[in-house]
Amino acid sequence: MTMNHKILDLKLKSLITACKQTGNYRKLAVVGFTLVSNIIDEIALKLGTRPRKKEKGESVLRYVHMVNEIFEKNLSVQIFHDEVIETIKEVELLFHSNRGDLPIDYTKKILEVYYELRKVDVLNVYKGLSGEGYYDDSNLHLFSTGIKGRKESSSKFKPIILQKIGEQERMLQKRLNHQLDQGDLERVILLKKMRQGLDNERGIAMQGTLKDSLSYQQNPSFIIKFMFIGIALLSLFLSIIIIAEIFLYPLTIPPLSNLLLIFLGVIAVIILLYKNMFREK
Repeated sequence: MTMNHKILDLKLKSLITACKQTGNYRKLAVVGFTLVSNIIDEIALKLGTRPRKKEKGESVLRYVHMVNEIFEKNLSVQIFHDEVIETIKEVELLFHSNRGDLPIDYTKKILEVYYELRKVDVLNVYKGLSGEGYYDDSNLHLFSTGIKGRKESSSKFKPIILQKIGEQERMLQKRLNHQLDQGDLERVILLKKMRQGLDNERGIAMQGTLKDSLSYQQNPSFIIKFMFIGIALLSLFLSIIIIAEIFLYPLTIPPLSNLLLIFLGVIAVIILLYKNMFREK
């Protein structure tokens, strides 16, 4: 535990004591939510992702989903676990709608999330790429001749190397999805770089930074999700207007009923497509 964390913990204990005496936990809720928001921003920035667009009202929940999507797409690794996401989902909307006032149970949950996130061990993705010291750890040194670019050996050992890399990746992904560790995260990025080099029929050049080995573009499916939601909401809004018109002016039932059925059909189709396309794996 760093000195800064020790000082912060002492301040939090003092604040909890004061809140217990007054019976007002609003300030503790505000501090807890701010700490969670800040540590999520810090983790994401260390991992090389863009800053959260606070000025545009980007929520913590949406930002967390964005970071997860990037690393699931690149490495099949979940940075923020489901328990953390679920708590943020429960707390964030309530926190903003109540202007920082949370029930004590939710305040406890958000503080638990903060201390859980403090355990997250992230690497410096701006660090230079280097495979040194990793081949021995992973037994890939057995095939180092093929890995380092000699064409004859590369073609001969390529299937074995790819199999070995795949085994190492799956083992590391399993460990990382259980507990994030900067050493394992660096290794899985290096393995991805190796596999891409072999797949593209070229030698593996350990150049640039770890960040260069990741794509920080959002998956197109993320945009499609919001497009579907937007169309469904627009159709629902227009359906409500039509229903109101029918109630106010019964004579409009014949011309508007078909239009209402179309919009309701659009909503049903969107829901079915959304469920089929974005069903959780």
